[in-house]
Amino acid sequence: MALNKLLTIALLCITCTALRILPAAAFSSVSIPHTAHKARISSLLMMSADVESETTIADIEEITTFASKNGVDLKFTTNPTRGYRGVAVSKIDPENILGYIEGFIRPAGKVLHADKMEIFKSALYSARRENDSFTGGGTYLGPGLLIAFVCLLHGIENGCQTIEFLAIDDAEFQHKRLIRYYKTAGFEEVRYVGEELKDIPDRLVWGGCGTLMTNDIEQVLQKWTRIIRGANRRMERENNE
Repeated sequence: MALNKLLTIALLCITCTALRILPAAAFSSVSIPHTAHKARISSLLMMSADVESETTIADIEEITTFASKNGVDLKFTTNPTRGYRGVAVSKIDPENILGYIEGFIRPAGKVLHADKMEIFKSALYSARRENDSFTGGGTYLGPGLLIAFVCLLHGIENGCQTIEFLAIDDAEFQHKRLIRYYKTAGFEEVRYVGEELKDIPDRLVWGGCGTLMTNDIEQVLQKWTRIIRGANRRMERENNE
């Protein structure tokens, strides 16, 4: 009895060893049932899509399509002085401006300078009243993410590597909320620009006090792409249920 057990264990060990050293070509002839084959292919395609979502950046067409599905139309303009302006409006009411971002590409260095960003709460409330299915931009970061995405794509197309902006400190409570929002969006604090003598150069650039924030543009866009594609997959699942 003991001998039989030992023989069985020995055979299993030999089999496992053989499987480990089989060349890759040996597996190509293994027959897989049709349903299992389809499931495996589907799984591989999903894994491939997930990898793509992790490594690629959404283009302008993908962003505008996603925005439109969520009740937002995006507009973007530039001027000869390297300035830019991105605007989000309600798809149902183009006169209802949800928010905007404007700035310029700095003449020296590869920096996208964002001067102003404003989202109008009253406009968002109005859009929701006009359309019950309005989601505020489709993600937890709201329409600001969609506007900023277009602006950052413009920066990449013009050789910018980083973005900089000032989270204005008009009131302590509101300032803290802004910092939390921007950190959630993927930006990092650089320093606080205050009213001391050493801050005068920064105040001349930014026009006020606040927290200077920055990050690598591609890194931010990759994060936002994952957020947008994740939201898009959830929408598709909900529509199919």
